[in-house]
Amino acid sequence: MFIVTRKLTQLILIPLAALSLGCGSTFYLAKLGWHQASVAFHSLPIQEVLENPSVDSSVKEEIRFIQEVKRYGEEELGLKRTKSYTTYSEVEGPILYVITACEKDRLQLRTWRFPLVGEVAYKGFFTLKDADRDKRSLEGKGLDTFVQQACAYSTLGWLRDPIYSSLLGRSHAALANLILHEMTHATVYFKGETGCNEQLATFMGNRGAIAFLSERFGADSQEVREAIAMREDDLLFSRWIDRSCARLSSFYAGELPREGKLREREGIFRSLKEDFRTIKGRFKTDCHPGLDRLDLNNATLMAYWQYLHDLERFEVLYQGSGCDVRKVVEYFKEIRRSGRKPFGFPCAGD
Repeated sequence: MFIVTRKLTQLILIPLAALSLGCGSTFYLAKLGWHQASVAFHSLPIQEVLENPSVDSSVKEEIRFIQEVKRYGEEELGLKRTKSYTTYSEVEGPILYVITACEKDRLQLRTWRFPLVGEVAYKGFFTLKDADRDKRSLEGKGLDTFVQQACAYSTLGWLRDPIYSSLLGRSHAALANLILHEMTHATVYFKGETGCNEQLATFMGNRGAIAFLSERFGADSQEVREAIAMREDDLLFSRWIDRSCARLSSFYAGELPREGKLREREGIFRSLKEDFRTIKGRFKTDCHPGLDRLDLNNATLMAYWQYLHDLERFEVLYQGSGCDVRKVVEYFKEIRRSGRKPFGFPCAGD
């Protein structure tokens, strides 16, 4: 099943740096390179789009809004200046299909290693056919899988990421959150730390959007209220994800043989769905999926865990910085400049 959600369509990092370095499957990397070249070829300069009288005014308005978010992120939050979002690409449907895979009897994600970016715990495909083929291959190896649609991805500022038409049509709060999430990846990236990178970007999308929208529309605006609600929903979902994964980890650590674990885990997944239903009515936005309607498996839960694990600790850091988002950015920039991994601030595998 393919699910579109806010958090997991925000950003999928494709290891494009590996395209010219001969790492991994040559055929897979060659396909990524071909599609990326096609995206660049068909993208138009923003000014050309804004001056085109045939382009709908609502599209132009959203493009200008994205430019405002980008400027705010760079000038006020200290995010890296890049040439991303200076071009526009018209696309049909999702830009990417993304696979997460996990062992069936433990919460251990399958990773793929690439130069520069290190290990990445998901894999992207530009066509559904290719994604389905890889899904079947992974399941043939005895892994759980979860496939999602993505409306965008980031190249960490190495290439000029366009504004995809698939990004548009969102509320101001959701769009600001998404853009700042992606900009965070281009600013601070820890090699081989997928969870940390995604969780930091989730925090930055939430807090950065609130800060920007407060300045743009006013602290009491509907836009800010929605952004605050999105953050609160993420924190609520974060607690549920961590509680669910802790329960499964404890079960898998038990003494049952593998066959027994695979059989008995289905009852736990049913119970987790019931637990999710108890918090579902507390969400204030439609940002999160109906997990109670999915066929849950380890890959599904770990896909969300990567983005939402223990978001409270970022809030503690934010409070300790005097509620200054820019100081949080500088904190992680300094860790990155030092060459240290963010182990002093646990993000992944903790």
